[in-house]
Amino acid sequence: MPEFSYKAIDKSGKQVTSFRYATDEASLENSLKSDGYWLIDASKASKTRKKVKVKVTRPMLIEFCISMSAMLGSGIGIVEAIHSVVEESDSEGFQTVLRDVAENIKSGNTLVSALEQYPNVFPEQMCNLINAAEYSGNLVEAFKEISDYLQWTEGLVKDVKQVSLYPTIVLIVVGVFILFLFTFVVPKFTALLNSVNVPLPLITEVVITISDTVQAYWYLFIIVPFGLVKLSQFCIKRFSHLALIADRIKLKLPIFGEVIKMLCLSKFTHNMAILTRSGIPILQSLSLCRNLVGNKVIADAILEAEAAVNQGRTMSEVFRSYSVFPPTLLRMMVIGEETGSLEKSLNHISGRYDDEIPRRIKKIMGILEPMIMVMLIGIVGTVVMAIFMPLMSLMGNVG
Repeated sequence: MPEFSYKAIDKSGKQVTSFRYATDEASLENSLKSDGYWLIDASKASKTRKKVKVKVTRPMLIEFCISMSAMLGSGIGIVEAIHSVVEESDSEGFQTVLRDVAENIKSGNTLVSALEQYPNVFPEQMCNLINAAEYSGNLVEAFKEISDYLQWTEGLVKDVKQVSLYPTIVLIVVGVFILFLFTFVVPKFTALLNSVNVPLPLITEVVITISDTVQAYWYLFIIVPFGLVKLSQFCIKRFSHLALIADRIKLKLPIFGEVIKMLCLSKFTHNMAILTRSGIPILQSLSLCRNLVGNKVIADAILEAEAAVNQGRTMSEVFRSYSVFPPTLLRMMVIGEETGSLEKSLNHISGRYDDEIPRRIKKIMGILEPMIMVMLIGIVGTVVMAIFMPLMSLMGNVG
């Protein structure tokens, strides 16, 4: 069935430009009339037309899935349910996408094939769960499962931001303060010390040298860190072996490394539990999880596990050779594999991580706050000592 690009107006005279599948222009006009639109112009759409690129946030997808689960559960048809979500949505871009999805379904396509037309809007995991649900006829539970997963992901992202945002802001503030200290405060006292021509201790000379350097090249202290971050991001994205090294380093970082590992393993266990519960084959589930964990070390272990499962072995056999997987997780996986209740074991593990991660984050905050304060006090104290030591020496000579 061909796809048409059309312009139409509604009862209020508002013009709409969109796409719709129809056998010919006459059937397109009838289809639009049934929806309350009058056709102005139509032409066959290019087969290679680019789909609308729109920014859809996770909360928007959560609301979509919750609404779909509720409406389908009450007996409303898929197309009608999608149109109801369109009316409730505040995003014009998302409305356009959903209208196109509804038209695809009305034209005889499956829900999953319609969603797959927008990979930048509907993630691969979501499409796989919907695909499995369409075969089993359990779309209501699938949308509920997806909304629960997206809400869990949203909470996880907030936890990660909490870990990284606070120390980042504090370190930036401390950096700006130190830059101000060496650029404006120390030079004032340097001029005073030079005017009295007093011998300077080594610590004072070091502080003055740092101050002169910062004063002359202050812009480098802003540009260089920013440039290094961008360069490292580019290199990690461009070269896979550097990404592996970077992810290995992340897992071994003091203070943060353990939390990063727990976050990645939480993603793996949570996603594997959802996918296996939805009836998706274990090999496909592993392939999907590999792209969701966010760490190449763990992703490589999952890739090896895929090959092992394909040869009739178990995941736990492979994971034992990777130190990143803790003994508790391995024991629970072995029990799940032996008893045929892998989903329950994975759910239990992910639940433990959900409880443990917030506690670890609070612990990190408790460690970082005094560390940053001690660092700041040490720097300020050193500068104060460097300034007042020669002044005290001068006052002693005068006395």
